[in-house]
Amino acid sequence: AAAQDIGERKKAQAQIDKALEINPGNAVARLRYGVIAVYQGRYQEAHDFFKSQPPDRTPSIHALQSATALFKLGRVEEADSLIEKYLREFPRDEGGLGTSIRAMLAAKAGKTNEAERAIVRADEIGREFGHFHHTAYNIAAAYAMLNKPDKAVEYLQLTADEGFPCYPLFEKDDSFTSIREYPAFVALLAKMKVQWNRYNATL
Repeated sequence: AAAQDIGERKKAQAQIDKALEINPGNAVARLRYGVIAVYQGRYQEAHDFFKSQPPDRTPSIHALQSATALFKLGRVEEADSLIEKYLREFPRDEGGLGTSIRAMLAAKAGKTNEAERAIVRADEIGREFGHFHHTAYNIAAAYAMLNKPDKAVEYLQLTADEGFPCYPLFEKDDSFTSIREYPAFVALLAKMKVQWNRYNATL
């Protein structure tokens, strides 16, 4: 949902409520509640939500978002296990999102070479798929954790340009702690904040 991608929690939830009103059995729409929680930084809530939902109807969304929530909660081994299982079951990794999560996990663990290989692969898969912004965001996070601020900002800008200008998430995601004072990061967030305020003022 567009509201989800710019960080508008209430509007995104209203969109999901409407979709479920029309079709109560829409499992993809229902899982969006958990996806919103991930993108709002409410990781424990997201994890609890996904645990309560059967994964069989939407296994890829369930696995990828659960792994992201676990990673953000610091439960790295669980996230890694889930991503490895996902990539065995879905080796095409359409969109590259699973591989980009693997890049974040490797970067967090200080496995630079493994992280960079995963970044290259995620970029390759994601650009072929065409729906790249969430993969680009994870690549940016991996680069930030690898202390490569120029590349992190490059991929954050691409994330915003590709349809995920989620200022609230960019502003508080602790994956970017190491580059918070980096001038290009500060400038990007300042620009995004202006756009965010303008967007809210027009609604």
